[in-house]
Amino acid sequence: MKTTETLKLIEEICKEKEIDVKVLSFGWVRALTKNGKIRYIVDEAFDLNPAGSFLIVNDKYATYEVLKNNNVRVLRHRALFNKEGREEYAKDIEQEVEKAIEEYGEKLVIKANDSSEGRDVFLAETKEQAINAIKDIFSRHFLNLSICPFEEIEAEYRVICLDGEILCCYKKIAANWKHNLSRGARIVTDIENDEKIDEIKALALNAFKAVDARFVSVDVSKKANGEIFIMEINGSVCMNKFITDAPNGKEIARKIYGKAIDKMFE
Repeated sequence: MKTTETLKLIEEICKEKEIDVKVLSFGWVRALTKNGKIRYIVDEAFDLNPAGSFLIVNDKYATYEVLKNNNVRVLRHRALFNKEGREEYAKDIEQEVEKAIEEYGEKLVIKANDSSEGRDVFLAETKEQAINAIKDIFSRHFLNLSICPFEEIEAEYRVICLDGEILCCYKKIAANWKHNLSRGARIVTDIENDEKIDEIKALALNAFKAVDARFVSVDVSKKANGEIFIMEINGSVCMNKFITDAPNGKEIARKIYGKAIDKMFE
């Protein structure tokens, strides 16, 4: 049965709030019942976001298109489709890589559009590496992927939003080019004096509104020159590493998840 620090904390909160929790589908689904109402947490996704919003933020290219359409600064993406599943949209891989190199430069990031935690994300420094990464992703039956420019990121900020309110903002500092907490990035919570922190929060809120979400985390990247942009939005607000590694992480997460659960039963 699947369990994580996030899911264990959710069950603690539900017990405190006298919410009955039934674990279903081998731990993938949790059914929460209170006062005759039933709500669901699926994996680590709360039953709050509209279906359309959830599907958008769980697809990296769709997120890019929606944010761009709303004039929100976002990392550039080029979509590429797998001919094995989306033949009507598929294009020649080598030609698409050449176009991406012409637009972005030779250093590219190739990532499956519905991947998470830094999985199925590759850095390619040559045309051949990019083509091989694409073929690898498609060989594992992903229907589409994105080609993005590689950007030198100084730090990435995670902003957790619930119904238009920022509940938490922290910085992720990585030892390598990936800023995923699951890949070893370090959490920094004392960031109120960070350069551009107000702009970072404002950009995150603009992204939050653009995708019409209720409860998401927004990753904002900052380059050494101060430029900021949205890297991605996460429809599942996962705080596993934050709970264990951040100062008072568990209590901060308890307040965030407590508010989200209360919203589910309003």
